[in-house]
Amino acid sequence: MKKIVSVLSVAALTLSAVFAADVSLNYKMAGTLYKETNTKEIKTEGGDPELSSTRTFLDLNGYSSTPSGDLEFTAKNDFAGFALTLNPKVNTAYTAFDVDTYYGWLNFAGLQLTSGKWTSRYVALLDDDGGNWEDNEFARYKPGVIGGKYAYDIDNLTQVRFTNTAGETDWEQRLSTALAYTIRPDDDTYFMIKGVLVDSDWGSTLRTDSDRTYGDDYAVGNGDLNFFSGFAGEVAFRTAAFDINFAAKSMYRDELGLGVFFRTIGDTSLLFGLSAGLDLSDTEDVNDSNYREFAFDFRGRFKLSEKLTLTTMNNLSVLNNAKAKDQDYDEMDFHLWDMVSIAYQANEKVLAQLTVESECDPLLIRAENTEPGDDWTATNNGAKGSTTFGASATGGFTITVTPGVTYSFNENATLTAGVAIEWAEIGASPKFRDSVHTTTTTIQVPVVFKVAL
Repeated sequence: MKKIVSVLSVAALTLSAVFAADVSLNYKMAGTLYKETNTKEIKTEGGDPELSSTRTFLDLNGYSSTPSGDLEFTAKNDFAGFALTLNPKVNTAYTAFDVDTYYGWLNFAGLQLTSGKWTSRYVALLDDDGGNWEDNEFARYKPGVIGGKYAYDIDNLTQVRFTNTAGETDWEQRLSTALAYTIRPDDDTYFMIKGVLVDSDWGSTLRTDSDRTYGDDYAVGNGDLNFFSGFAGEVAFRTAAFDINFAAKSMYRDELGLGVFFRTIGDTSLLFGLSAGLDLSDTEDVNDSNYREFAFDFRGRFKLSEKLTLTTMNNLSVLNNAKAKDQDYDEMDFHLWDMVSIAYQANEKVLAQLTVESECDPLLIRAENTEPGDDWTATNNGAKGSTTFGASATGGFTITVTPGVTYSFNENATLTAGVAIEWAEIGASPKFRDSVHTTTTTIQVPVVFKVAL
């Protein structure tokens, strides 16, 4: 027994000498004192709405699906390292852990090889003042095309789109391997180039089959070369005053997402971004143009004084449907999201915030003689022109207002409380209000207690 203990002691001392190990723990209870959800449903056009309402009190899980916690373990030296994040999941039968991230890396000269499951994002989100708020009450979207297929959250290089069990489009982090090369002339300046392989059934590429179906059925040996990894890459350049990065990814054949972002660095930080998603499939015999998507991002964090900070996030996204041969009209969907938040540090313990968000479809372009709710991918209806709809015709604005206060007991424990109110159909036209649709509005009083060590 003494020999076993001695061996373990030597191993532990050796590990400590070789690696600098860090362990961090955090726990967050995100509940609601009160939550009210009001639903209005119109089942027949012009009919009377069916109204329903639910109210809950003292729901410990009301502000998130479940209490959350992380156990983060990192071991590293100058040449290599490993990171692991575990999330405890608790139910009445057992306690288990979900593995959130796990990856290892190796440094050699200016090269770094990373492999595992993690979020590979370079672009600055400027969400420093987000605190304990959920995404919906502060940073609802990441830079990229809102509602997009190829350029959604474009700078998250290890994320893949898939169809979930409910038949809905969803996103998840996948097993990936990245190789990055960095040049550092000085402490404030560097240039980085990165290539990433991501677990995804990308498809075949040789295209040797004469019928141009590209040989997806690789099991029968059709001669094509099939890839089971998607591809992504990034180039970044940073100085003391600004940084700029360009990202590209293709998780499936004939799909390409692109994004470029420029950020100023300082007490006032500004982020400008352009994103695009392109369908590159060969459809020249069917379409004049393939599906495309675009977005413009602007974010800013302004240090107005020692105690007062203003953050704004804005995104305009455009989805442009494929245009069939001889189709004389366009089908486009514009979506606008704006957020502004003011944070006031009253003293070292009290932070007061007010966040306002607005979301709408400011412009829809459809075939003539159609309505916003019609299927915008419908076949050519013989239209020779387009109809343009404004925000009022598409349902108006959804407005969220969240005043809140965060109290810091110490550097490890905080308590956040506030009121989050969401209104819908602000400015909607009478015609939309009478159309077949469902509208939900909410008011809640979230309370978030977080401990981090």
